[in-house]
Amino acid sequence: MSELWEEPKEEDGLTLGPEEALQREIEKSKTLKVDRLRLRDEIETLKTEKANLAQKNQQLRQRLTKLGNPAPEKTDSSSTNSLIFALVFGFLALLWFITRN
Repeated sequence: MSELWEEPKEEDGLTLGPEEALQREIEKSKTLKVDRLRLRDEIETLKTEKANLAQKNQQLRQRLTKLGNPAPEKTDSSSTNSLIFALVFGFLALLWFITRN
């Protein structure tokens, strides 16, 4: 048992006595316990929120199935034809303008 005991050093390079080192470890342990409890509470809150969102999602899906899948709206064929005519006319006018210059 000829090993030398090296005492833990503080940030400023001073060595701590056994009481101070023990006190520091106790403080670290308390801090970790508080963090662990806070995280457990946060996990419980998130689990509750997740369950609520899953229930709401299920309700919305049920409402959607009750409403049925409505057929997509049919567009008016005359408006579609006029849109195509306007595009073709615009393209021809642009082509005529380019060849003229």
